[in-house]
Amino acid sequence: MGSRPRITNKLIGEIVIDKLEYVQNKSSNRARKILNSIERIDLEIWCDQHYYNRVQLGDQYGKRAGIEVENVKSLVLRSIQHLIYYSFKVKNFSFVNFERSVRAIRTVLQEAGETGVLNIVTEFHHLESNKYQVTIITAMQKDDFKISVGQYVLETHGVSSTLKKFDGRNLVAMGVFD
Repeated sequence: MGSRPRITNKLIGEIVIDKLEYVQNKSSNRARKILNSIERIDLEIWCDQHYYNRVQLGDQYGKRAGIEVENVKSLVLRSIQHLIYYSFKVKNFSFVNFERSVRAIRTVLQEAGETGVLNIVTEFHHLESNKYQVTIITAMQKDDFKISVGQYVLETHGVSSTLKKFDGRNLVAMGVFD
């Protein structure tokens, strides 16, 4: 008599994935995926003349370091997914203007760097279907940047971020993106 076969954890054959199987998702214990879709956003980035004057001419102390177009554009692009996330997660948070108004919604994007905090004041507008326009109103590298009452601030920290709202006295954390 030979030795009996050993029980192992090795899988024999190929694994079959049943696409028609009902599995658990976030809403149901028994659901079937029928589509995985990626939506695209067409984003136009514009720079206000005020911002360009700061970059090119500076102020009485000279040109403004740290607010170069490439730095600013990079932070705007990296902030988009965070802003969309918070617009779904945080009640009453909106960063997009849909109609022209006297007081447009402006969002401050912030990122700490080696020489200070980069602050970018942005204004997003819906143009059509999936097309949006963002205008960089101004940018400053300043640790104590003045925030308006009721204004939202997106602080980025690498791939994570914190959304805050200025209530008149303090910046109050509204949510975190990890």
